[in-house]
Amino acid sequence: MTPKACDRCHQSKEKCSFGPKAEACTRCRHLGIICYTSRKKKRKGRRPVLKSFSHGSLQIWEPGRDDEADANNTKPGASTLNRHFSQVNIGFGNTSLPAKLGESSKDLALSGFLGEVRRLRFIPQTALDAIRILTDDDKFTTVHIPFAMGRSFMQDLRGAIYSVLYHSGPVVADGYLAFLGLVAHCQASHLHWTTPDLCRGATALQNLRNIETMRPQDALCVLLLGQALFVFEVLANSFTTSAHSIVQSALISAKPWYLLLSRVPAFDTVTFCPVLMDIVNCLVYRKVPIIRMCVQGRIVVDRYAGLCSSLLPILHRLCVQSHAAKSSAATVDWGSTDREHPEDCYTDIERSIELWAPSIPPNFFTAYDESERQMMTTQANAYRLAALLVIHRLRFPLGVQDTLGQYYANCIFHEISSFFAHSNMQGVGAFPVTFPLFISMFEVEGPGESLLESLRRFPIQSICMLKLHDFVRHVRRVKESGDSMLLFDVVEHDLTHAVIP
Repeated sequence: MTPKACDRCHQSKEKCSFGPKAEACTRCRHLGIICYTSRKKKRKGRRPVLKSFSHGSLQIWEPGRDDEADANNTKPGASTLNRHFSQVNIGFGNTSLPAKLGESSKDLALSGFLGEVRRLRFIPQTALDAIRILTDDDKFTTVHIPFAMGRSFMQDLRGAIYSVLYHSGPVVADGYLAFLGLVAHCQASHLHWTTPDLCRGATALQNLRNIETMRPQDALCVLLLGQALFVFEVLANSFTTSAHSIVQSALISAKPWYLLLSRVPAFDTVTFCPVLMDIVNCLVYRKVPIIRMCVQGRIVVDRYAGLCSSLLPILHRLCVQSHAAKSSAATVDWGSTDREHPEDCYTDIERSIELWAPSIPPNFFTAYDESERQMMTTQANAYRLAALLVIHRLRFPLGVQDTLGQYYANCIFHEISSFFAHSNMQGVGAFPVTFPLFISMFEVEGPGESLLESLRRFPIQSICMLKLHDFVRHVRRVKESGDSMLLFDVVEHDLTHAVIP
């Protein structure tokens, strides 16, 4: 029997042919795109004759009978994602993982994998390539560890990606593959730039624009795709001002379902990070974030936001107030030399930030290893200080009240440098302190540059921070010129790089 045409050939009404044991049709393989069939297969044979039953008659149907028939009818034209995920136990609580390798075997396998990536012999091109990474514990960790503060978060992240690909594979696949290829090369080559798959990235961006969020699964898909494309945009372009709009677009699409998703702990690994990304950018550009995070009844420890989940609502308030002050052109007496500021629109928020302390869950010391705990504590302290520094620079322009600004900056430098000096770095992935480091380098020259060297062991954060360093030097020149400008006015006119958390 002739295999069913894939979706692309079906839509363009073209012949769809498969080679022997081929995973993709000839046309899709030639174009280098994912071959999938999302249309439901029709049942073989004639329709069953509907029988009428007298009153009180019962009939027992065998559950899953038609599903079993559909599985037996699967042909090479069927969706690659659906075929291969049917062999994997999908779920957040019971995701099936492969057996662990011995340490020597694991290191050998990983070095071989990274070597293939470095020599351009492995470029994820198909859904099968993505599934091979997803179903290999160590390969998955190698590629995704830059986006989590340690291996303790990998299981939840992996389960969430499984679920999204299972429910929305054809929509998210192009973006995820573009993300995989670029990040794998950044990890393998240690900052060596590689040509991004712009065609696949453009297709994924179009998919993001066209998604209709009719279900919670659609909203989760949008949030994951938005994060993947944000990373792709930041790494692919030397200068980009559109990366933040990608995350904003994803959050706007997911907003109707966000409250529901935020109540499911298994979704935290996908739902929290884009909110943090949006808030950081809104702090920098004095905009209003799309979503106000408010989690009640539980303590969230996120792969990227760490212990800062309870700080996010306060930062949201700061963004809203900053935007309102910008719109009303609110001013402060810049000539004031008092450290104690008069009551202004930021006073209440400043007090909330000064009093804020991270909430620690009961299992914090058992669920996470020592380096992860130290990293999350460092991040929480750095973000608290960075928020206070932001308020200070919202009140005073560059060159005014520098003493307090330098105090906050030096405290941030001390927090980050202490982590590098006293922590065991093995097993850690992301170190999401780019924003605190970035905002503090405007105040003091020297310590930040030293920390950039230490940050090189975190490739993604290092790439982004090195791009932002040129802007830091530009702001210092503006400051030295004696111009009384708010830092955020310089940002609005001259910053051409994305600021990551």
